[in-house]
Order: sequence, then C-alpha cells, then structure tokens
Amino acid sequence: MRPALLISVFAVMPVVLSAQELKPGAEIPLQSPTYKMVRFDEDYSCLTNPANRSDWFDLAKYIPLREDDPLWYVSLGGELRERFEGNYDPNFGIHGLGPDSYLLQRVTLLTDVHLGERVRFFAEGISGIVAGESHPPPPVQQNPIDLQFAFVDVVPYLTDDERLTLRVGRFGMSFGAGRLVATRSAPNIPFRFDGLEALYSRPFWNFTAFLTRPVKDSGHIDAEDHSTTFWGLYATHYFDAPHSAGLDLYYFGIRNEHATYASGSGDELRHSFGAREFGAWHHWDWDAEQVLQVGSFGRDSILAWTAAIDGGYTFDATWQPRLGLKTGITSGDHDQKDGQLETFDALYFKSGYFNDASLIRPQNIIGVHPNLSVKPTKTLTIDGGANWFWRYSRHDAVYGVPGFVAIPARSDSPSYVGTALDANVTWQLQRHITVQASYVHFLTGTYVHEAGGKDVDYVSATISFLF
Repeated sequence: MRPALLISVFAVMPVVLSAQELKPGAEIPLQSPTYKMVRFDEDYSCLTNPANRSDWFDLAKYIPLREDDPLWYVSLGGELRERFEGNYDPNFGIHGLGPDSYLLQRVTLLTDVHLGERVRFFAEGISGIVAGESHPPPPVQQNPIDLQFAFVDVVPYLTDDERLTLRVGRFGMSFGAGRLVATRSAPNIPFRFDGLEALYSRPFWNFTAFLTRPVKDSGHIDAEDHSTTFWGLYATHYFDAPHSAGLDLYYFGIRNEHATYASGSGDELRHSFGAREFGAWHHWDWDAEQVLQVGSFGRDSILAWTAAIDGGYTFDATWQPRLGLKTGITSGDHDQKDGQLETFDALYFKSGYFNDASLIRPQNIIGVHPNLSVKPTKTLTIDGGANWFWRYSRHDAVYGVPGFVAIPARSDSPSYVGTALDANVTWQLQRHITVQASYVHFLTGTYVHEAGGKDVDYVSATISFLF
C-alpha cells in the first residue's frame, strides 16, 4: 500500500521562445490569493515584490527564473487530504449494499511555469487511494497515480484591460454556481477534460469557449473518453466593480454515445441553453439559474429543463446568522413511449449538490432546502438544514450521482422520496489547513421502501493541507 502513497512530480521544462518584450497587461495583485478549487486559477504574481512574501511557503510559490523580468517564475504547490466517510447504507441499502466506512487519501503536486505574461505551462499529478472499504472502490476513489492537469497557455492578445488566453491540454472547468459544470471535489479524483479552451476578459466581462472530451475514470493513468464530446460558450457580465452582482448566459453541447436513463440507453445529442442571475444587496444575497435542454436521444427528441434559486438574509448580529432557502426543480420523463425524453441531464455538476452524502443526482427531482448558518468565530462556520425531495415525474426514476438508475421508476408509488437532515462544520485552522465534518440523516418515504430501500446515515470528516 505504501508505494501507492507516492506520486511523481511532473516536471515542466521551459521552452526558449523568441518574443518581443511587451508592456505588462493586467494589474498585479497586492497579496497572495486564497486557495481555489481549481488550483491553476491562483495568481502569485504579487510575490514579485519581496515585501509581499510573508508566508514560509512563498519560497515555493515564487521561484524567479530571470533577474531582468520578475514575471518569469516557477510556482510549486500541492495538497494532502485525509478523509473518513461512513455510509449506512449506500444507495439506500438497495441491491444488497450493506454499511461501509473507509478512509480516503488524496495527494497532489503541481508545477506552474510562467515565461512572462504570454506563455505558461502547468502540470499537476494526483494520487487517490482508499483503505478499509468493504466494497470494491470506484475508480474516482482508487487511482494510485494519474495526470490530473497538463496544459499550455498562450496569450496572443494583451492590453492594459483586455486579455485573450488560448489553452490546450488537460484542464478542469467550473462555471457559475457549479450546477452543470464544476470540479467534483469530494471524491479523490476530480473531473478533468482534454481539449481546447479560449478565455477572454475585459472590464465587467468574461467569456470562455471550449471543445473537450472528458477524461475516463479507470483507476489508472487515464485517457480521454472517445464516446463523449463536450463543448460550449459561457459569458459573464458583472454589474459592479466588486463583481458581487451579475448575469451569466451560456450554451453547452454534449454528444454521448452511451447515455442511460430509465427509458433505456442510446446515442444522445443534447444542447443546454442557460441563464444565471446572482447578486447581493444590503443583507440579502441570491443565485438563480434556469436551463432549457433540447436535442435527440436515439429516435426520441429531448425537451427538458431546470430552475433553481439559492437565496438568503444575513443578520447584523452576533455570529452573523444567515437564514437561507435553496429550492430547485429538474424535469423528468412523463411517458417513456411518447417519443420525447423529458429527463434533465445535470452534466458535470458539483459534488455535494444537495448535501455531503451525495445520494441523489439532480434529475427528475424537486428539492426544498431551508437552511441556517452561523460564524461563531472568523475561522469557524456551522450550517445545517432540512431538504425535502419529491420526484418531478412518477414515471421516471431517481438517479445516483454517477448517472445510474438508483431507484427504478414506479408510477404507482408516491412522488415523495424523503427528507435529508444535514449539519456541517468548517474550521479554517490557518491559511494552509482546513478541517471539515458533516452528518446527514436521510428519512426515506414509501417510494424508497417499496423499492427495498431504507433510511440512510452518513458521516464524514476531512482535514486538508494545501500549499
């Protein structure tokens, strides 16, 4: 087992390029960034100023390559995450799956090489292992060594307030609130894509276009999935300088030769047209999203949709209590024989979409989740709530997070699925170390019981170190 804990450092050798010296473009930040879900979004150019190097790990975050140009540098980083999960029982106990508890470990190491403002090389290796699991672990958890990201950025257009970046290689993507495309951070191995990406930014606007294939989760060094192609265009317009309010408009297209729903499997071509509105005003905050999907599935047409909102009010009081409400609807299929598939596809949505147990995929589901969060200290956050679930259509199934049919369609059973009670704690010990814990109790209804399922208890505890 010990050799599986080791990971190769993916070295990147800079290529000597002859290029004209250009005036710096985007303004250099004044302090190091907070750690992000997608690590290559972090910008450490602030460390070109020695006065900003206050952290011991700044020695690794900024290694100069040229004395005459501080924007030629290497940045190293990584993560060590230890996580315990107890699931009693997986998939509501259906299919004879008994209780299970296990330890997860994720290790990453990255190299980020900047050759001025015009050229960048990024590579990140990853190792994910499972210990103590009584069932065979899925590839997203057990993958001793793999290439998580490896790409090249070239910036052909750069001014004081505009930037166009062309990216080719393997990378991750996360858009908006992560309802359709996100990182899948809870499992050991996040989502990754092989392909091309173009990123353009100017004041109050961001645009991203991409053409990719998702990477297979096979449990070893992975190649792209040739049965699936994923492409799209995402635009964001901010209404204010702090970027606290704005509008997203986007299109995603996917071709999947092996799509599976309760009605069967087949070749799918699906187009998603979406809008997202977000903002904050006084003590209020909101994040709403609407998506329409059309296309074809085998010989059937597709017409599906979703609408969701996450809003809340933060009181000006001790512990800064926030009272919130998350609610959403994702369509399901009303008739498997009418020639039209109405099941929404959540694509590559974020992990923990409803809660940390991640039992249900947001397809054919109505969810209502009132919640409350408090901050006893600046570094400690506690939140929890109750989430009621119903099937949108009784003629469609409940789907598991990877996309399989978790509970078959039962038109003669009630729409009510169950109620999930959740409690979560996040403690930021210091900049590099975070501790998290979650508990979920899922109270199941008649529909689940008639399928052979029962109530679920889930607990997790995570400690993460990043540099």
